[in-house]
Amino acid sequence: MKKKELYIFNEISRAAVYGIGSYVDQLIKALKDTEWKINIVNLYVQGNEIEIIEKDKYRQINIPFPSNNHYNAKQYYPMVITSLLKDIIPDDKKVEYIFHMNFMSNNNLVKCLKKHFRCKVILVTHYSDWSFSLLGNVHKLKNLLQKPMKALADISGEKIVAGFNEDIKMINSVDYWVCVARHTLETYYKISKICVKKATIIHNALEDIHTPLSNSEKLQLREKYYLKENVKIILFAGRLDEIKGITYLIQAFKMVLATNPDTRLFIAGDGNFNLLLKESADCWTKIYFTGLINKKQLNEFYNIADLGIVCSLYEEFGLVAIEMMMHALPIIVSQTGGLDEIVEDGISGLKVPIRTIKGKRQVDIKRLAENIQFLLNNPVDAQKLGENGRKRFLDKFELSIFKEKMMELYESLCNQ
Repeated sequence: MKKKELYIFNEISRAAVYGIGSYVDQLIKALKDTEWKINIVNLYVQGNEIEIIEKDKYRQINIPFPSNNHYNAKQYYPMVITSLLKDIIPDDKKVEYIFHMNFMSNNNLVKCLKKHFRCKVILVTHYSDWSFSLLGNVHKLKNLLQKPMKALADISGEKIVAGFNEDIKMINSVDYWVCVARHTLETYYKISKICVKKATIIHNALEDIHTPLSNSEKLQLREKYYLKENVKIILFAGRLDEIKGITYLIQAFKMVLATNPDTRLFIAGDGNFNLLLKESADCWTKIYFTGLINKKQLNEFYNIADLGIVCSLYEEFGLVAIEMMMHALPIIVSQTGGLDEIVEDGISGLKVPIRTIKGKRQVDIKRLAENIQFLLNNPVDAQKLGENGRKRFLDKFELSIFKEKMMELYESLCNQ
């Protein structure tokens, strides 16, 4: 029987701290007791030399990016990566090699790897540059793609079109393409007619670490953070980026305070605080910015919060949403991207529409405020939504389900 080695490629970036980093961690946990030898290949690492570190469950390979800032550095980086890996990965015919990509728009790297290694390459799409640039506006993307390159109004439009076309090249060049949500596959297929025979949907997942707390334990946690028993807690967790819709959340929260003054909004994450502080000017004493907090602290807030909110203008999947559902926290999500697929409106959570007004996508602030008020004022209904959310997590997004699907994919590629 052949040995099996998996090389998981990851780019060092802010995304690695949040969604993709969590995905890689969960993938390692899912495969730790299998026959696969796991290697993490980190790209764009700071430093001057390649670094190989033996971890408990995997081997980590750090490949630095040239520090000379030469304009051709990025163009030649795929060849540098391949050359360095050739000295590390033996050409052993008794080994099946799978290269697992977690980023888009690097078709040159895929071509280099397939040229020099006897391997199968899969691509998992966690996000795409166009979705962040256009805040998930598929209609705008279609309009840009229909125009000749010369007719595009600015450089940003040219970059979006070039990036999307590069995505298509990469999808077509890999052996298999994995989407973390159905809308991703449908969007790319409708616009570019890619081959769906080598594509599949495998949702992100989390290891179930929820431990129910008694009322007395929750009170002790509240005392730890100097929170009175009667204070209601709304929790947001994520990057403080425009695409996360936090300004709309703050505006909705101000409306909520008119009827529920004993409510506090906790915003956990790092990013552009200045804009949000300005938006919070009238209610600074009611909103808490924690910065980026560790998992232990975040889990504590999941246990004492009254409801969680993920109000992104666009979300490829929505890992924070399933994390909240795992902890049986009643949630409100925006009706977009992967979030729309994760939550069943009125059953496992509540949804808020995304409106397009004068060409700009924005969260329906009035509906968001109404949903928050409903959950705060109807604790029995809120508890039921939280319980249903946890059940949906266990049925759809728990790690063992993800493990089974990923193992099936890896094995099918080995047997081709």
